[in-house]
Amino acid sequence: MRRSRSTSRASGRTSAGAPHLPSTKAVGKAFKLTKLAGAYWRGDHRNPMLQRIYGTAWASEADLEAYIHRIEEAEKRDHRKIGQAMDLFHMQAEAKGMIFWHPKGWTLYRTVEAYMRRRLDADGYVEVKAPQLMDRTLWEKSGHWQKFGKNMFTCDTEEGEVLAVKPMNCPGHVQIFNHGQKSYRDLPLRMAEFGSCHRYEPSGALHGIFRVRAFTQDDAHIFCREDQIEAESTKFVQLLESVYRDCGLELHAVKLALRPEERFGTDEIWDVAEAKLERAARGAGIAEVEMLPSEGAFYGPKLEFHLRDAIGRTWQCGTLQLDYVLPERLDAEYVEEDGSKQRPVMLHRAICGSMERFLGGDDRELRWRVPPVAGAGPGGRDDHHVRRRRFRP
Repeated sequence: MRRSRSTSRASGRTSAGAPHLPSTKAVGKAFKLTKLAGAYWRGDHRNPMLQRIYGTAWASEADLEAYIHRIEEAEKRDHRKIGQAMDLFHMQAEAKGMIFWHPKGWTLYRTVEAYMRRRLDADGYVEVKAPQLMDRTLWEKSGHWQKFGKNMFTCDTEEGEVLAVKPMNCPGHVQIFNHGQKSYRDLPLRMAEFGSCHRYEPSGALHGIFRVRAFTQDDAHIFCREDQIEAESTKFVQLLESVYRDCGLELHAVKLALRPEERFGTDEIWDVAEAKLERAARGAGIAEVEMLPSEGAFYGPKLEFHLRDAIGRTWQCGTLQLDYVLPERLDAEYVEEDGSKQRPVMLHRAICGSMERFLGGDDRELRWRVPPVAGAGPGGRDDHHVRRRRFRP
C-alpha cells in the first residue's frame, strides 16, 4: 500500500501561510513562551537540527491569562489521556493515525452507532455498503483524483490496475444509484452508510482520534429533484437538532461555505446552488447563517453545523452540501413523469461528521451523553446499561 505518486513530501512544507511580524516590537508585553522543540531545517532529517521556540501573544494581560486558563482546562480533558485512563483505545507508531479500540471503547462506539442507525431507519434512510477499493478511473471521473489524489492511499495490481482506498463515500453511492433505472417515484432516495474512509494526513497534523488517517463517517446522500431540496434540507436539520438534543449538545452556529477557487461546475450552477442552499437553511428555521467565502467543497456549497465547548471553542460536526456536479460527472439519471431523463440533485449530509471525532467529545468538554437505544444492542445485548451515562473519568 502506498500513497499516490502525486503526493509531495509533507515535510517540505513551509510556514509561509503563518502570521508574520516585521519585528518583535509589535508583540507587546502580553506574551508567554510556551515550549521548545527541535526541528530539522526544511523538514529534512539530513539537515542540521534547529531550535524551535513556541509562544503566544495577546492584546492584554487579561486576554493572555484567559488563554492560558483555557489551555490548562483543555489539557485536563485531553481525550488521549482519558482514553488511556478508561482503557477505551490506544494508538501506536506502527499504525499512525489509526485507532486500536479496546472492548470498553468499542462498546461505546457500537452503542452510538446503534442509536444513529435506529434514527436513520426511522427517518426513511436505506443503508448500503460500498467497496473500500475502487479503480483510479472512477476517482478521475468524479474529480476526486485531481483534488485529493495526493491524500489517497493506492495500490497497484499485477494486472496493471491502480486501486484507491476510498477517502469518501459519495462516488460509491452514485454507482449504487446508477444500478438499474430510477423513476421520479423513487425520489427522494436517502442512502446512508457508516463508511470507513482513509486519507493520508502528515504525521505532524495527526491529533489523537480527532485528526486521523482512518475514520468512519455517518454519511448519507439524498438523491432528489430540485423541487425537493428545501423539504429534504428541513427534514435533515430537524433530525440533526434532535440527535444533538438526545446527546446533550447544543447547536451554536450555522455557516455557509461558498465556492472555492478550485472547483468543478459553471458559475451559473454555483449561483443556483448557493442561493438554494441558503434559502433551504432559512426555510429550515435557521435565523442566522454566517458566510464563509471560498471554503465550500469542490463540487458544491456546504452548510456547517458548529458546536461550542465549555471553554469557548467551536467545532464543526454536521454538514449539509448541495451538489449538482457529481451527478453530472458520474452520469446519474432518473426518468421523469413525462418519460424524459433528468439529473437528480445530491445532498451530502452527516450529523456526527466522523464517529471518532464525535466520540472524542470529552476533549472539547462538550459532555455529550449516550442516548437510549431501544431493544437489544449491536452485540446482541441490551444497551440500556449505558443510557444517558456521561463517559468521563
